[in-house]
Amino acid sequence: MERVGEARVSLHLTEVRRGPDALEVRYSLSHEGGPPVWVLDQLFRTNPVGDFHLEPARAYVEVEGTTLVISRALRPVPDDVDVEAPEVPCARELAAGERLSGEVRVPLPLHEDLPYRKTRPLALAPLRSVRLRIGYLVGSSELRFHEAMDDKGRLCRAPGYSVGVRGQRFLEAGPRSLPRERTP
Repeated sequence: MERVGEARVSLHLTEVRRGPDALEVRYSLSHEGGPPVWVLDQLFRTNPVGDFHLEPARAYVEVEGTTLVISRALRPVPDDVDVEAPEVPCARELAAGERLSGEVRVPLPLHEDLPYRKTRPLALAPLRSVRLRIGYLVGSSELRFHEAMDDKGRLCRAPGYSVGVRGQRFLEAGPRSLPRERTP
């Protein structure tokens, strides 16, 4: 559990399964007390004409050593990359006493999926564990949200990039053993 500005939130990795075509990860967050937090766990993709589409099961995917790291968070734009607009996840509010849950589906065969970088294949065999990382912001007077609808009419509330990068905190769960075979 991390304490930031009196907010007490925790992340629980509730299930890791390997299906025939995806690794499925389920999680829940609990807010035990303090100011509201905004969970940055709603990722999207943008098509070539600039429309965005919320993808409720998407997460960023990368490898650290022998651990598969699955994350939903605001990723800073690397210094060596120029972008027209940074990728800022949509946020869900979590008030004190509330819980929320989420599910990630990482397609197999495995590929790295990070903003600002081309995807590349990843070898599953050397990986031993999985860790989940979720970004969040504690409610404050400087926190403002941009609202927009995706191509299906779903509302997205995204914080400003600068305030988000400066104020983002992280919760982590795991590592947990990576299933070698399909989980029934």
